[in-house]
Amino acid sequence: MSIAPPPLPKRDWAQRNRLWFLPLLVVLGLSLVGGAMFGIFSMVRGQMTSHPAYVESMARARANPQVVAALGQPIEAGWFVMGNVSTNNGRGHAFLEIPLTGPKQQAKLSVAARNQGEGSGWEYANMTVRLGNGEEISLLTAPPATFSEPSDDPDGT
Repeated sequence: MSIAPPPLPKRDWAQRNRLWFLPLLVVLGLSLVGGAMFGIFSMVRGQMTSHPAYVESMARARANPQVVAALGQPIEAGWFVMGNVSTNNGRGHAFLEIPLTGPKQQAKLSVAARNQGEGSGWEYANMTVRLGNGEEISLLTAPPATFSEPSDDPDGT
């Protein structure tokens, strides 16, 4: 008479499905990390694109005849806005590099602005469109503001 071997122990669900379960965990983990990075990127981009300096400079670029002639219409902003914006107690500064795209060519819009607070509004030291061939088009209608520190000397020297 032969004795039957003891039955194999029952495997749980993870053991039975490990060939596809582990890669699924890796893909889900990478998706969560990628989603978090995209969320942070979107939040920062949203803050930059809603800033008054960004809105004003884009409006001026789209309304400037020289920029329209060089880039064509429509003029769109690229995704990778570079720079920084800071606002604290109504005062702040903004330094932005905005990629512009039109049907004819691409360009970069550089903006430097500050706000002294107390309802003074934003002052622009630089608002320039640099075309692909190196030509620059200023979008400032008035002479640029200077961002020097005020002098403590009473005679201004």
